[in-house]
Amino acid sequence: MKNRGFTLVEVMISMLIMSMLTVLISTSIRTAVRNKKSLEKKIEAETDLYDSLRVIKMDLERAFHYQDVFWEIENLAIQQLENEKQNQGQNQGGNRQGQPRQPPIKLTQFLGEAASVHFTTLNHFRTKYNAPESDQMEVGYFVDSCDRRSGNGTTNCLWRRSSPQIDDEVDKDGARVVVAYNVKKFALEYRSDKEQDEWVDQWRSDNKGRADHRNKFPNFVKVSLEIEDSEARNPKPLSQTMVVAVAFPNNEPHLQPPAQGQGQGNRPGFTR
Repeated sequence: MKNRGFTLVEVMISMLIMSMLTVLISTSIRTAVRNKKSLEKKIEAETDLYDSLRVIKMDLERAFHYQDVFWEIENLAIQQLENEKQNQGQNQGGNRQGQPRQPPIKLTQFLGEAASVHFTTLNHFRTKYNAPESDQMEVGYFVDSCDRRSGNGTTNCLWRRSSPQIDDEVDKDGARVVVAYNVKKFALEYRSDKEQDEWVDQWRSDNKGRADHRNKFPNFVKVSLEIEDSEARNPKPLSQTMVVAVAFPNNEPHLQPPAQGQGQGNRPGFTR
């Protein structure tokens, strides 16, 4: 038998085939790596979106509207007693017994605008054992600039401001932390539990709000968030809208302050 090797043509054809296979394999690997990076960025963006909405939902659900029911009942009882004495024609001269005490300091507020919201909530958790803190806190959400994660320039971010100390300026002070990067849209709407009411882009419980919103928290808050990675090759925005129900808005009519010129004995929700 004769030992026969490869001819030059066969070797060249084999090298050509190997080169083509190498090119195809390397192209597939590059495509897979590129798709992997794109998928990772998409997953990261979706995670940021849903995690941000989850944190907002937890804060809004536990929005804290303080009402001193004992002060309401005590002053109502005193007013009813005074009315009974007057109806009986008794002399009420001198210092009255059971003088109604002043209303408690009101610190809980809800300041909601179209693109920002600040309110009091019961979503605070102590991070240190026996720290002199309660579950009450101030929380705010708003859009402001921040550094990109990559360090290349700045972008719009959704910030969460929180303070474990409640004061009369619920929209100031506290620590800030970014909850979402590359924010394209952050919109808020508010509504009461009345069927005839529509969504509004402002709800303030202070004196700057509407008359029917003062000293009241909204029953529902609609949150719309849209983010987009502008550094991606083909950026695609991700958006999500959710409606959050405030668990205990404490807006009962008998807990509201009387209208100007109206006595406590004539307040809705009470009978004499």
